[in-house]
Amino acid sequence: MTFTSGLARRLAAVVLAVALPAAAHAEIIFGGDTKGLPGEVVELSVIARSGTVLEAIDIVPDTDAVADVLQFLGFDTTPALLENSSGPCAASGCALFYVEPKVFAADEMLARWRFRIADSAPVGPVPFDPNIVVGEDVVSLPAAAGFEVLAIPEPGTGWLLLVGGAALAAFIALTRRSRSNVRHRDFAQSRCRIAAS
Repeated sequence: MTFTSGLARRLAAVVLAVALPAAAHAEIIFGGDTKGLPGEVVELSVIARSGTVLEAIDIVPDTDAVADVLQFLGFDTTPALLENSSGPCAASGCALFYVEPKVFAADEMLARWRFRIADSAPVGPVPFDPNIVVGEDVVSLPAAAGFEVLAIPEPGTGWLLLVGGAALAAFIALTRRSRSNVRHRDFAQSRCRIAAS
């Protein structure tokens, strides 16, 4: 009795899995060089992972919210995002839907933002929200992938590193010379012993 009821449950699960349409699967990740010093250009890429199925995607960030830290340079879309899509794309984002669900067989970059870090930008993370919605799911930017302004080393620190590097190089050179002198002395002593015997 237990065997047949277990078998019936498994069979029912298989029938339901085949009968119900597969849910759209979307895995969006972020890449790019998002950390830099004031004056440097940084970028954030939106990437669809292999196996992702898109029915609709909204990419509508508020670049004005970070304008005092990140100076907007451009928003680039790729054919992987735009192909077979409908909807508007603007200077900094898109709101697209696909008549036929779009399936990605490999990882594909969809879009990229480029910014220049302002010269007066404070050091630390920048609270940039790419405001991406896939279907009805909000895609959050992980803190590790977010923009960050790095500290410029102070001139005193640079000189200290330079002096320390020079001292280390001098120490290594003296150590090598000392070892070389010891080898020559040992060789000369052994030649003297051989000659004396």
